[in-house]
Amino acid sequence: MASGVTQIDATYLNTLKGKLTGLQHEVEQQLTGLGTAGATSETVSFIEPITSSIKVAAGATSFDAGAALNTALGTMGGSVHDQLTWLNQVLGDMITEITTTVSALHGTESLNNESVDQLITDFQHTISDMNTPAGSGSGTPNTPNTTAT
Repeated sequence: MASGVTQIDATYLNTLKGKLTGLQHEVEQQLTGLGTAGATSETVSFIEPITSSIKVAAGATSFDAGAALNTALGTMGGSVHDQLTWLNQVLGDMITEITTTVSALHGTESLNNESVDQLITDFQHTISDMNTPAGSGSGTPNTPNTTAT
């Protein structure tokens, strides 16, 4: 390999995509809740999604400490939900853009200026998402890249 030449390894990108997909699945579980997953006959539990409506059962309005806890949980849950939604968008865009990049490669490809420009174009959704923090907007939804490489 020539010095100063950047190479992309499709196997590495596919491995990374697999790990990102697993992480995205975990994020989606937090957004949708786990329901009774993992509950046994000894433990009856229902895990709700993380949203601004998260609360504890002791939060009846007649119980001041419970009501205060539910108010704090609602604020925290909304913020965490925004962060998880943003992370889910970033992961989804990264996975799609890795798929696009790998499909354009044949094994390991040396990058010339044209292919570097194409790589940057392919990752515009992820770049946009990273520049749009959670809570400031929805970022740029990813659409399949149809640019020829």
